[in-house]
Amino acid sequence: MHGLVNRSIEGFLRASYGQETWTAIADAAGVDPEGFLTWSPSPDKVTDSVLFTAARMLGKSAGECLEDMGAWLTRQEEIRRLLRFSGPDYREFLESLRELPGRIGLVIPDLEIPALSVTHEGEGHYCIRPKAHHPRLLQVTAGIIRGMADDYGALALIAAQRDRVTVEIALHDFAHRRRFSLTPDAARA
Repeated sequence: MHGLVNRSIEGFLRASYGQETWTAIADAAGVDPEGFLTWSPSPDKVTDSVLFTAARMLGKSAGECLEDMGAWLTRQEEIRRLLRFSGPDYREFLESLRELPGRIGLVIPDLEIPALSVTHEGEGHYCIRPKAHHPRLLQVTAGIIRGMADDYGALALIAAQRDRVTVEIALHDFAHRRRFSLTPDAARA
């Protein structure tokens, strides 16, 4: 697994549950509590060990952990900015998800993310499918979609299923959108 994936899991667990919990998970999973190196790949079994140990210790399913991590990623300002460039509203954000793997590939060429198919299935209904079966990607994607619904102020019902994520937008303007500007300094003002 790409080191950035493992580093993201580690960052999510540290930020969400604290250093002590991360250390306990790392020890139980048999990895160095000092953490992963961003550009150093690890065997998939290492990632699985961390993920399933975290799920067990947190009393969640692995899918719930991955979905929560996806939502957490949207709160990381650099990632949020990349995602917000996808469109001015939630509907356009969803439509542009098909471009996301290509954008990520421009920044991190060796991170293999399958192409995404986005189907508009009627007013406010979308279906997102990866071109190659990748259940973990779907769960993280569902979390990202959930986090961005909050960011755009939309109320949406999001479900990660075995081979797709379905989205039903109930209200486009449910809450205030988070402020966004093309320049980072203006966004903080």
